[in-house]
Amino acid sequence: MKRLLSKRWYIKLCNWEFWPMWIYYVPVWIQHFWLSLKVGNLFFFLRTNPAIDGFILSDSKYMTLQLVPDEYKPKTIYVSKGSLPGKIMVEISKNGIQFPIILKPDIGYRGIDVKKVDNEQELSESLKKLKVNHIIQEFVDDDLEIGLFYYRLPDSNKGVIPSLTIKKFLSVAGDGSSTLGQLIEGNPRSVLHRENLRKRFKSQWKQILPANKIMILDRIGNHNKGTEFRNGNHLIDEELISIFDDLSHKMEGFYFGRFDIKTPSLETLKRDRNYKILEVNGVGGEPTHIYDPDTSFFRVWKDLCAIWRVAAKISKINFRNGEAKPTFREAHSKWLSYNQYKTMLH
Repeated sequence: MKRLLSKRWYIKLCNWEFWPMWIYYVPVWIQHFWLSLKVGNLFFFLRTNPAIDGFILSDSKYMTLQLVPDEYKPKTIYVSKGSLPGKIMVEISKNGIQFPIILKPDIGYRGIDVKKVDNEQELSESLKKLKVNHIIQEFVDDDLEIGLFYYRLPDSNKGVIPSLTIKKFLSVAGDGSSTLGQLIEGNPRSVLHRENLRKRFKSQWKQILPANKIMILDRIGNHNKGTEFRNGNHLIDEELISIFDDLSHKMEGFYFGRFDIKTPSLETLKRDRNYKILEVNGVGGEPTHIYDPDTSFFRVWKDLCAIWRVAAKISKINFRNGEAKPTFREAHSKWLSYNQYKTMLH
């Protein structure tokens, strides 16, 4: 059994949070045709957020961040593929961004190619390998990262937070006798990233980690980087909803999606409104509490179907308010562009 617990295929088989993404969406796709009939358009989701241009997962991170007031977003610059390192360094300096930084694709796909860059030399090497346009973002070194899903009907002043996820970064705890490598090998989450972690911590691999010392292996709060997502819905209250009601009214054309946020603590966020929005994910953004290992798979289906019913309701109101219904040609063009982009990203 111990040997099985170190096998990637066994870990993924026994933990549905690692199953292929399409499995989660089977009932959503079935429901979609019924929703399309109710709304009167097969591609209604393209108008759930009129301010965001994309096809489900193809939102530009840079453009969606422009919807956010400056005080709530990290310093960010756009990087076209083929950009010269010297030119980018000038932009970094001009914007007051310090190393370390976060480099990630402008249109992401489940955390692929997102990395923390510690210095100019590392950045220069990374820029030479870019296959698609990226963004550079200042590294926000706050202790807490959350995924907060919010929606508001266009004809309502008050919205809803149906999902709050607390992100627990990939880490191991020392026992005073095991090496870092042994701790990583013995942790089902970290063993899935064994090769990358071995490269990153090559010099520390055989060092013994002191008892009770927690070592964070990756500070990028992405499920594909090993981050554990924990359901924080019990922490949602009227005060938190009010904060994001205020924010949503400042983001014209945004009604539905997930904010990925860093903050010192939830108390600080509520008391001082001290937080930074790392990303705004539109209609393709999931309520990430569904990835909590303790959530039942049928609950995942139920919650995803529920959130898509809200997306359809918002689109219907937007159509009533004058938004043009998407055509097949428009949707097909966006779909082809996104598929081409994913091919380049991989």
